[in-house]
Parts: sequence; structure tokens; C-alpha cells
Amino acid sequence: MGPSMDTVTPLRSPRDMISGLAMAARTADKARVVASGVVGKVDYNCSMDRQLFAFIGADATEYLNAVTSSADDSGVARFVSDRVASKSDEAISAYNDILLGDSPTEGTEEVGWFLEAREKRGRGRTDIFTWPDLIDVEEGRDVPLRADTPEWARPKA
Repeated sequence: MGPSMDTVTPLRSPRDMISGLAMAARTADKARVVASGVVGKVDYNCSMDRQLFAFIGADATEYLNAVTSSADDSGVARFVSDRVASKSDEAISAYNDILLGDSPTEGTEEVGWFLEAREKRGRGRTDIFTWPDLIDVEEGRDVPLRADTPEWARPKA
């Protein structure tokens, strides 16, 4: 058996960027874990990774190859920069806003999954309603209290 997740540096936040894109750094970290053969709970090619891949016009294998082409982020930074060179600043900003605001759609079963995950991993933070916020809270990063929590995400009295 290979090394476990206990020996891996924590993944970066979905907010940490490479070439101006949210999720790019975290996805690179997950790709490195996959490439190293570490045994553990890393969900490479999850829905948030796929949003990144769709925006840059790549797939999980291409991204993994770019990440492993250098010992640091320089290879994946070149790869991402080349793929977003024709995109406007507005398109990049819209992508970041959508990804960082990623939350369940009210009335879908994803709401139940999210609320269950928040109950288990959200450290009592009932104001959290986006996946990036939940990830950051779970991993011990500071997430400001939210005053804009939608009705579906508020605790039921």
C-alpha cells in the first residue's frame, strides 16, 4: 500500500487561483495526489473540477498531464493561460463567480446532500450554502459569516 492522505499537504482552497482561475490550484493539487498514487479520499474530476475543465476546453487527463509536466505550477499555468488567452476578462470573472457561488439548486435532491454534508463537516456553520465555503470551513480556513443564506439552507425551527 502507498502513502496515505495523512502524508499529503492539504489541498489549496477553491479560491486559490492559477492563471486567474478559481479551482485551478486545488484541481492541480488533486491531480498531483492522483499522479503520486497516494491512497486516500481525493475526488479528482469532481463536478467542480469538470466546471474548470469545461471552461478551459480540456479534460481530466489533459489537465493531469499539464500538472505533471513540471515540479511546480508552471506547467499547468502555461496550459491554462494558453487555453484562456482568447477569453475576455468578463468571461473569466463570470466563470470565477459561478464556480465560487456553486450551491445546490433549491428543490433538488442535491440540497439534501449538501445539508447532510454541512451537518457532518461544516463545524456548526449553518450560514454556509456554497460548496467552496463548505470545503474551506471543513479544511479549517477562515470563511466570513454570511448574511445572505437562502431560505433552503437556513436551519428549520
